[in-house]
Amino acid sequence: MTENKLDLIFHPIRIRLMTELSGRRMTTAQLREAMPDVAQATLYRHVKRLLGGGMIEVVDEQVVNGATERTYALIPGQDSLTDADLQGLTADEHVHNFSLFSTLLIDAFQRYVEQADLNALIADGLSYNRAVIYLDDAERVAFQQQVVALLRSVMSNPPSPARRRYTLASIVIPDERNKSDESGND
Repeated sequence: MTENKLDLIFHPIRIRLMTELSGRRMTTAQLREAMPDVAQATLYRHVKRLLGGGMIEVVDEQVVNGATERTYALIPGQDSLTDADLQGLTADEHVHNFSLFSTLLIDAFQRYVEQADLNALIADGLSYNRAVIYLDDAERVAFQQQVVALLRSVMSNPPSPARRRYTLASIVIPDERNKSDESGND
C-alpha cells in the first residue's frame, strides 16, 4: 500500500464508498446510483485511490457495450483501523479523525430522517443512546472481544430482500475522571 491507511479511510467520499461496499459487490454504476450527490469523475477518482491503496479489489470484470465494467468489493479488514494504525497519532490527529467520523454519522442520520416516515422511526430500528459502564482492564478486554464476536456473526450476513441494511457506530471513550478516582483526589 503506497498511501497511509488513515489518509485513505478518513475522507468523506471514500468512507461512504467503503460503507456502500460493506458486505456487497458493486459496479461503479451501482455506486453512482447509491451516491447520486457525488460527481461521476469524483467517484471514479476515489474508487481509483481505494483500489491503488489496497482497500478495495476488483472481483469481476465484464464487457458491457464495448467497455469493461468492473465490480468492486472491500478487502476484508481494510475498512477498520487497527491499534497499529492509531499508534503515534497526535491529540490533534485523533480529534480530526473523530470529527470526520462524527460528521459522517450526522450526515447519514440527516439523509435518513429527511426521507423517513417520522412516525415510524422506532419501528424502523432507529436508536441512539449513551451508557456509562465500569470495567476493570480484564473486563474491558472481555467485553470488547464479545462485542467484536457478536458483530462478526451478523456482519457475515449477505444482503437479501428480507434483510434491511443498518449502520452501527461504536465509540468507547475512557473517562478522564478515572485518573483522579484512582489517586483519591476527587
